[in-house]
Amino acid sequence: MQGKPKIILVDDSDQKRATYSDKFRAEGFEVLEALDGQKGLEAIKEKKPDLIFTGIDMPMMDGWTMIRELKKDPELAKIPIMISSHMNRQKDQIMAKELGVQEFIYYGFVTVNEVVQKAQALLANKK
Repeated sequence: MQGKPKIILVDDSDQKRATYSDKFRAEGFEVLEALDGQKGLEAIKEKKPDLIFTGIDMPMMDGWTMIRELKKDPELAKIPIMISSHMNRQKDQIMAKELGVQEFIYYGFVTVNEVVQKAQALLANKK
């Protein structure tokens, strides 16, 4: 990984994207943003980020569908994924494990700083 690590934030919440974007930029990340899974998928294919941080429930294409599409491409399937959910549903955690998601963040119970630390740890493990 040369230069700044590149993360994409995929979420339909402007507030959530802004909060995380500001923090990740302050910690030295290059930040890409997408409003939904469809736009996220297009951006990931084009920009090849080092890390994906996505929500689940979004218009156009949800996070699960986006992840399934990414897993079809051997190159994109290697990118670590963190999911953020405002609902602490066990079925979502099970689905995340089945799809090979590395981190499941229960939004509101994990601080923004902790999310950045988890992202940094994932990138450190990827090297």
